[in-house]
Amino acid sequence: MVSLWQGDRLIEAEAWDIGFRRVEISNGLLLLNGKPLLIRGVNRHEHHHQRGQVVTEEDMLQDILLMKQNNFNAVRCSHYPNVSRWYELCNRYGLYVVDEANIETHGMVPMNRLSDDPSWLPAFSARVTRMVQSNRNHPSIIIWSLGNESGGGDNHEALYHWIKRNDPSRPVQYEGGGADSSATDIICPMYARVERDQLIPAVPKWGIKKWISLPGEQRPLILCEYAHAMGNSLGNFADYWQAFREYPRLQGGFIWDWADQAISKTFEDGSTGWAYGGDFGDKPNDRQFCMNGLVFPDRRPHPSLIEAKHAQQFFQFTLLAQSPLRVSVNSEYLFRATNNEELRWQVQSAGETVASGSTALDLIPQGEAELTLCDSLTLSQGAKEVWLLLEVVQPQATAWSPAEHRVAWQQFALAAPLALAKPAPAGSAPTLEIDESFYVVSLGSQQWTVDRQSGLLSQWRADGVEQLLTPLRDQFVRAPLDNDIGVSEVERIDPNAWVERWKSAGLYDLEARCVRCEAQRLAHEVVIDSRWHYLRGDEVVIVSRWRMTFDSEGRLHLAVDGRAAPGTPAAAAASRASTSRSPISSSRSRGSATARMKNYPDRRSSAEFSRWQLPPCGDEHARTSSPPKTAYAAIAPRWTGVAGTSRAISTSRCSLTVPRS
Repeated sequence: MVSLWQGDRLIEAEAWDIGFRRVEISNGLLLLNGKPLLIRGVNRHEHHHQRGQVVTEEDMLQDILLMKQNNFNAVRCSHYPNVSRWYELCNRYGLYVVDEANIETHGMVPMNRLSDDPSWLPAFSARVTRMVQSNRNHPSIIIWSLGNESGGGDNHEALYHWIKRNDPSRPVQYEGGGADSSATDIICPMYARVERDQLIPAVPKWGIKKWISLPGEQRPLILCEYAHAMGNSLGNFADYWQAFREYPRLQGGFIWDWADQAISKTFEDGSTGWAYGGDFGDKPNDRQFCMNGLVFPDRRPHPSLIEAKHAQQFFQFTLLAQSPLRVSVNSEYLFRATNNEELRWQVQSAGETVASGSTALDLIPQGEAELTLCDSLTLSQGAKEVWLLLEVVQPQATAWSPAEHRVAWQQFALAAPLALAKPAPAGSAPTLEIDESFYVVSLGSQQWTVDRQSGLLSQWRADGVEQLLTPLRDQFVRAPLDNDIGVSEVERIDPNAWVERWKSAGLYDLEARCVRCEAQRLAHEVVIDSRWHYLRGDEVVIVSRWRMTFDSEGRLHLAVDGRAAPGTPAAAAASRASTSRSPISSSRSRGSATARMKNYPDRRSSAEFSRWQLPPCGDEHARTSSPPKTAYAAIAPRWTGVAGTSRAISTSRCSLTVPRS
């Protein structure tokens, strides 16, 4: 506290939170009080879904608490300094801050046009010097940023050296000019990949593992932006965190970004929703490119937030042995012991809990403990789908979390996953009728028809009712996600966008040519083999082979294999058909799969395998994104069923990966 007195009369008093810490870069590492930081960061714009860029202290606190609860420890003020109260709250609640000057010349050609123009130095200087002089007493600020996407030039070089002279206590970062220019103490690229280089002319982006090993490079690497969270996103996010934990100089990054920037609006038809990208008659506009958040504008979470929370969690687990059941738990807290953390565990078999327990965690900072959960684990004969779930929970409320807050979790398979073995042949094969146009397979009340010219399963009738809306066929493209489209617009095509690669590869316009369709009736089954060439002009791009096996129990087994020509963009192909003309809309569905949240092969490290029960489809599967994206509720289903019906429905998705060779 600083007090101004006139004699014995107090004129004025000012109080300030003081923090003591040391930030430095040593031996290629960003250190806080001598310990290497791992930045679990996110970029944040000041935004509210009703007030726009006007945010209150309550709004700021809501963001901070949500960030802390989802294992974030750092925030980048993108792309301008915030009001002073924001830094005060970060001081109190514990978020590291990158404070960024309000400098951006995005759209200039070349981008460094102003950065290299000495007549613009006073304007650049005013924004940097005011930021530093206004905010330098906030201990939460650990890094200064010279701005965003402004190229690299002499003005940035001059201001880098000004900061180093006036505040040598903090590093300076700047991405422009190639992310590793001399005006930065930290390699801070945006959207660099883990392995693959992006050899963009003049400003190449190396894979982050390679970047830190370039000759003469000794700086830490912290991504100023990565894992673009627009729409249905955060695929392969766990790959970044595997690299961060493996390579000490890869010290994390800042996800782009925190919240979707849309405004709540009542539309002409009386409905309410999120307005953005021209919804106010604004032209030009960036369409949905402001919808990049881990949370909705009102701060409800996207599924991608759960994936980020899990990848960034502060506890790592290892299964040491099954009998006795032993695990190790490692704390990544740098400065605090686990005085309010409890390890809870349960063993599930086929979705039922067969053993459970809990123990208090007593770990020093960065400590590790080996724990015996139980001396013996008794499972029934032939137990299947046995999983161990570990959870770290905070029993008591903290300044930023409620009681029983879940901090971390991990699941381990204790028995081989259920193998759906083909049953031993029994009974006679279905009948097979052959004419010039069709193969017709019949058994009891079921009948399948395969078109010999197209090779497709064109009809499937059960009890006289058609089961297919359309023939079962390959599908090599899907509705593109926002990140597949990227910044590609109708007027300005980005050839690197995935959707443009799919178009240029002709994947939307492939001609299917059936080159084989043969059937044979064996003792216990009918087998039909189909083979297609998918052509772009006269060039065969993809070869697909199907084996349809109709067994003596009235089941269809489908084996699919696909091969793509070299250079074809990677794509997931799926065989799809609707199993009913009437959607199931009023029954509760249940099944065994990974998680009840949306997850995918490249976004499921946070998903838990269990037996889940979902509410009616209309409740659970209502629109959850803006704009709507392709989505599947669960990955790796073992079985599904519908309560309240007499008919079991298999919804396992028959899928294949089209390899590059």
